[in-house]
Amino acid sequence: MRKNVIRILKIMLNHWGYLASGLFFMLGFAIFSGTSVSLAIPLMDNVFKTSSEVIIHKTVASFFDGTQSAIAQFVSSHGSLFRITSKEALEPLLNNLNEVMKHTDPHLLLWIISGTLILIVILKNIFFYGQRVLFANLRGRTIKDIRDLMYKKYLFQSLAFFNENKVGDSLVRMVSDVQIIGNFFVNSLFNSLRELLLIIIFAWIALFLNPKLFLISLILLPIFSILVHFLGNKIKKYSKRIQQQSSSMFSVIEEKLNSMRIVKAFSREQYEREKFAEINNKHFKFWLKSRIYHAFNVPLSEFNSVITGVIVLLIGGYQILDPNINFSFGSFIAFMLAIFSMLHPMKAITKAYANIRKALVSLERISEILNRESEISESSSSVEKLSFNNNIEYSSVSFAYNDSAKVLNNINMKINKGERVALVGGSGSGKTTLVNLLERMYDPTDGEILIDGLNIKDYKLNDLRNLLGTVTQESILFSETISNNISYGTLKEISDDEIMLAARIAYADEFIDSLPDRYNTLLHTRASNLSGGQKQRLCIARAIVADPPILIFAEAPSALDTEAEMKVQKAIEQATKNRTVIVIAHRLSTILSSDKIVVMDGGEIVGMGKHEELLETCARYKILYDLQFNDPE
Repeated sequence: MRKNVIRILKIMLNHWGYLASGLFFMLGFAIFSGTSVSLAIPLMDNVFKTSSEVIIHKTVASFFDGTQSAIAQFVSSHGSLFRITSKEALEPLLNNLNEVMKHTDPHLLLWIISGTLILIVILKNIFFYGQRVLFANLRGRTIKDIRDLMYKKYLFQSLAFFNENKVGDSLVRMVSDVQIIGNFFVNSLFNSLRELLLIIIFAWIALFLNPKLFLISLILLPIFSILVHFLGNKIKKYSKRIQQQSSSMFSVIEEKLNSMRIVKAFSREQYEREKFAEINNKHFKFWLKSRIYHAFNVPLSEFNSVITGVIVLLIGGYQILDPNINFSFGSFIAFMLAIFSMLHPMKAITKAYANIRKALVSLERISEILNRESEISESSSSVEKLSFNNNIEYSSVSFAYNDSAKVLNNINMKINKGERVALVGGSGSGKTTLVNLLERMYDPTDGEILIDGLNIKDYKLNDLRNLLGTVTQESILFSETISNNISYGTLKEISDDEIMLAARIAYADEFIDSLPDRYNTLLHTRASNLSGGQKQRLCIARAIVADPPILIFAEAPSALDTEAEMKVQKAIEQATKNRTVIVIAHRLSTILSSDKIVVMDGGEIVGMGKHEELLETCARYKILYDLQFNDPE
């Protein structure tokens, strides 16, 4: 936990200017707050008190001359105001100033004190506003940096991470948890610091006025602190459960709203409503228990305030009435104001403590992501790879997810430059995994994959993937313009002509030119304003826009009408010219002319060769062929 907190503080220190300025304004606010309380002493002892002293100072000028003389007299005998280290050292100055006020016209003194109070309040609020604005900047910039770091971490995780973690949970961490860190940790941290400074200032004033009475007023503090700690632990416990339920709720919402076609097709609306209601109800129960414990904070603070106030009032009252104790009514009022001014900051710190305990749960959750390193990374000695010259080789490659059974087992295969290689086999045979390993979405459990004789782990990751153009089985497009979706396939800055060339090769220009905004047409969510065939052709254009030497084509299951399928096949044939091509095939009719067909079953290669050879030598291929081309008897 300490490491996680230190990370947040380090991020804050990136904006140290706002931090330092905010602390300066915070200190000024605390000092002026304490000064305003101290004005009660001259107000009660010198204005609202009958006195037979001779009035010397009847004008503002005369009063300030007297004040200046009192300070000068003190400085001449003590050296400097900044050398005051104790109450005893300060008393001569206070006595001198008190003498000046005793001989000042009460009406004049009332105006002076009132004017001073207004000035102090103005300055106090200027400093308060300044620290709020500065710390708002600091908090906002810190949260922005945390979100940037988290998004970067998510982007560079391996595909295995996203297979194992729900999107809803990631959304809660990125949005809700980070927001909680901003509101309940960073904000509460600085609010607590401000309130602590106020407590120190008011405590110093109270201690200065009456040390014995101040120490008596602190009797209840240990009991109060224990109760606050107990409530904080309870709040943290239920905050953790709330965030876990929020993740489940977001995941259910995200998954079902994206799959509404299936929900409606099978009339599962009521089932999904009941399932969500159960999760939502659990979330409500945890939230309610958290609020119940949270609600104890105010009554507990209020009770502590009343008990403390009554004790101070009783003991202080007796001291004022005792002629043997030098404790004036003005000092008592100032003491009471200081003590009660401490109580509000103490309440605020209590609330902030509860918020921080709640925020620590979110801090743990985001730290799980920030501390996580991707399984896929570059070595410090990685080399550039800008061209493909000879071949791709799978050498004794095996792969398993975590500790589960092997998905691939001892794969040995070579793909020469310029070859068109098709991977065929039933679902779960390992075809897609074989391609994912080449793209380093995962790394092999055993063995190695070589391009031009060098292990792909030794290449720079961007260079490796720039050699590969990928058309996925599902046509995934973004809610951006057609031009941006095509240019997404390259890291280089490319011209409009290059984008249009890629579209022509993929036969996508045919429908793009008929759109009102052509290449500037904005796609809807999941590209719902395009047909299936149009989406596939755009994906092909995206894959070839960077002119990669190797094209990976995960053939989509047949879901198009005959005309659309013919257009897509024409686009594939055009796009794959003069490239090394790896096709994950579902329909054998599209790959019969391939240079090499690799037949997979149960994570192993059971046949490899041309179509005619495999019909003679590979029983599994013969079965697949008969299923698709021969009518059952």
